[in-house]
Amino acid sequence: MKIRYKDMKSLLDDENKSMPIRTLYENKYFSLWLNSRHFPELTRDQERFLMKELWVKGSVCAFIVPGTKQEPSLVVMQENKNESTLILENKNQESGVLALVPYATSQWNIFDQPTIVTFISKRGASFIPTNPQIVNKDCVIIFAHPSHKPIYSLVSWYIERITDIEQTIKINLFAHKLPRLVIVDPQDENRVKEIMDAIEEGKTKIFLTATDWQAIKNVLDGGGTYIIDKLHQYKQNVENELLTMLGINNTPHEKAERLITDEANSNNQLIEQYGDCFKDEIQRCLDDVKEVLGFSITQKIKEPKQEEPMKEEKEDDAQD
Repeated sequence: MKIRYKDMKSLLDDENKSMPIRTLYENKYFSLWLNSRHFPELTRDQERFLMKELWVKGSVCAFIVPGTKQEPSLVVMQENKNESTLILENKNQESGVLALVPYATSQWNIFDQPTIVTFISKRGASFIPTNPQIVNKDCVIIFAHPSHKPIYSLVSWYIERITDIEQTIKINLFAHKLPRLVIVDPQDENRVKEIMDAIEEGKTKIFLTATDWQAIKNVLDGGGTYIIDKLHQYKQNVENELLTMLGINNTPHEKAERLITDEANSNNQLIEQYGDCFKDEIQRCLDDVKEVLGFSITQKIKEPKQEEPMKEEKEDDAQD
């Protein structure tokens, strides 16, 4: 079967129309991911690069830039005579400068774990070693998820569904914006106008003859079914499912009031379990960074503030 140019153009046009919607939700969830955790020992640029690489590629390689490890200066040691209270000028100064880079794996072990990698210098930085590096000796790989998959690959299916729902809502909105097209026989035109005017005026009783009913029946049955509210609820359910998978609280305040205790606990446990998938895997890698490279990094999870139902108002209402 030959593929015609107009068929391809139609597919491309449809793809281009959905692109702004998809980009909107990609940016939305990428921003939520960037803001989900904080690493105090990293600079702002390092932190953003780490989170971006975990989103796009699922992993990033950490190493200490050669020649950057420093011992405390004599001046600092003299100012801090008590060695137990020695204060360095910068955190992790003795460990050197930590660098984060993408990498290419050249050798795996029998468990499909990378053992030898080569750093990829995207900007031609001269301090990045070009020779092969041994994992967990010269460098440490930081993964975001136990599956070792990019975060985007975990959320892209949901984003496609949300985009499709948004397009369906847009089509339904367009259909409801269309004016009512009334097709009648010329001899019934005046009578149909009278009936339509009576309906628009909100009259509660309109008396019709059998002939009037036949003339107006198709007009009254021609309205489209309103399903936008159901589509919006469906989209919200898909987004909640995606937020749960990212370990982000997603129970709306008004819905939380209707949930019984067991349902609320079950939902919270599922969110925590998904969240632990990211937290535990990243923490395991940060522990390896400290053990292998001697550079300590702490992970702080940003928890959203949850509003408590206003019990006092309910008690006051009950007393009234």
